Amino acid sequence: MELSQLFKIQEIIENQIKNLSDIDEDIVGKENIFDLKFLALQVKTGEIANLTKCYKYYKIKENISREKLIIRYIDAIKFLLSIGNTYEFNIINKEAIDAIEKSDNIIKLFSSIFDDIRDLKEAILQKDYINSLLIYIRLFARYINLGECLGLEFEEIYNYYMKNNCLQNS
Repeated sequence: MELSQLFKIQEIIENQIKNLSDIDEDIVGKENIFDLKFLALQVKTGEIANLTKCYKYYKIKENISREKLIIRYIDAIKFLLSIGNTYEFNIINKEAIDAIEKSDNIIKLFSSIFDDIRDLKEAILQKDYINSLLIYIRLFARYINLGECLGLEFEEIYNYYMKNNCLQNS
């Protein structure tokens, strides 16, 4: 699991977007960009939940396109990586991720992820780096756990991310 590579590639992608974009981040405002990243992470997480329909207890799960699921999952991971780069949480490693307890209850996992997103945002606003880092590690671990609950192996996600982002950006 080469997390450092994912962080580096996400940083390169974002720098390319900034260079190609006419949007001046100073005009948009740092507080708006902060809120946008967290809102985007929440929305992308919600899209995964919506795709799986796991919140509809009365509905039988349909077969979900594996590629569609991977794409939605990676869309969320990109914002998680972006937040990690912005706040210097990109120092995390596999050992830190593996130390977090896993769950096989997808409903509780989604709920915990939303709670972690809120808690991370609050800890960053309070300028509490250590607590922010600990929450970020837990959030990242839960995202990996979520992927596993959805039948996605992290190596598969990693390879898909690398293939689709390195080829487009080389």
